[in-house]
Amino acid sequence: MHDFMMVDIKSEPKLDESTIMLSADLSSHIIYNHKRLIKLNVGKTQKTLRTKTSSFRLSQNTIHMNPSLMKKIFLEEDRKYGINFNQNEVYIGPVIGIVALKLDSKKRPYGNQTTFFQEIIAGSRKLGQICFAFYFSDIDWKKRIIYGYYHNNSGWHRGKFPLPDVVYPRSKFYVSHKADSRYRLKQAGIKILNPQMVGKWEAYRVFKRNPDMLPYLPETRFINSFRKVEIMAKKYHAIYLKPVNGTKGKNIIRVTKNRKSPGYSYQFHLNGGLCRGNANDLLQLRKKLRPVMTGKSYLVQKEINLLCYEGGIVDIRVMVQKNHNGKWEATGMACRVGKPGAIISNISGGGSGMRVEIVLKSFFGKKQVDQIIETIILVAITAVKSVEDYLGNCGEAGVDIGVDKFGKVWFIEANLRPARRVFSLIGETQTRQKSIETPLLYARYLAGF
Repeated sequence: MHDFMMVDIKSEPKLDESTIMLSADLSSHIIYNHKRLIKLNVGKTQKTLRTKTSSFRLSQNTIHMNPSLMKKIFLEEDRKYGINFNQNEVYIGPVIGIVALKLDSKKRPYGNQTTFFQEIIAGSRKLGQICFAFYFSDIDWKKRIIYGYYHNNSGWHRGKFPLPDVVYPRSKFYVSHKADSRYRLKQAGIKILNPQMVGKWEAYRVFKRNPDMLPYLPETRFINSFRKVEIMAKKYHAIYLKPVNGTKGKNIIRVTKNRKSPGYSYQFHLNGGLCRGNANDLLQLRKKLRPVMTGKSYLVQKEINLLCYEGGIVDIRVMVQKNHNGKWEATGMACRVGKPGAIISNISGGGSGMRVEIVLKSFFGKKQVDQIIETIILVAITAVKSVEDYLGNCGEAGVDIGVDKFGKVWFIEANLRPARRVFSLIGETQTRQKSIETPLLYARYLAGF
């Protein structure tokens, strides 16, 4: 492959549909056969075309083609596209499909992810890519096209797209009844940016197998018997019960064993409020927690004595992403500060954002802060590499890290569908923008551009 470059694609009605005209500089990059034929690829759509080199001076890096041909290969008039060459094959894009389930709302068709998708699509355009959102039901397998959705200044629109080079799963991609569709996408040679998420217990066992992660893992057990709660509460006094497949801090329970009297205290969030209560013994505790825990698998974990800032517990969200060279890097990090008295720090649960340095400097000296931040990045990248070794290729993860009052770093969890809202909350718009651009650059790398 040659170096990636941007080209102008312009409409020329005088050309027939089987011929394109190249500027002299572009023509010099292509290794022609004797018939001057090339294979032009847009996503998984391919056309064999004749080429002409312009006899008059075209502006640098320009392709002219018939408007009907442009329509057939999903290109717009008068815009820049990314391009790459491999002998007599030309690749435009890449084409990226965001997998997400569309909702009924016109203004927010993708719910809380709508703005993010708009930013992704706008960012991809600047990079010369073709990007759209779709779901499996939008695919016409016979015609090998997708009736997906794109966004521009006038809003969301339905359009026709080729099968993409890269799929970016953001919603319901890995549901079991879509296994056949996922298989067909893979058979078509489409790269997948991120693998399927696993439950917290499976993830914990993955991390535990990595010796480099062991110093940062709080003891965790699967609750196959409620006796595990009793054992862990006796050992650590305060513990957390977490649903194996939970997200956004929902249905998390904090349990403490009374020191001076038998029994337990518990806290959990329900309908936006904090519920508290007491239980005289293990049997009563189980009964009182049943409404929250029924129908869900849980694990029990020792409480990390997390830093508290202005009355709220603190954890640190690290956005870890692969860059344009396919290498892991920490794009940015931010503190999530829970509401005073809350047992979780999640933004969705009413938490707020703070800059990491500001929070850490209120507890530790500069030298220790620098060491803590260095360890946080190390643990975050080690964690995603562990996930990748187990699940296969990954592109990004939001890694949650805790710091206790002694400055010790603890791994909490990794999320393969990370939100970016916390960067907006702390005014780090450049970090947020970078977190949007980086997966697009990695998609370019995945597609072989």
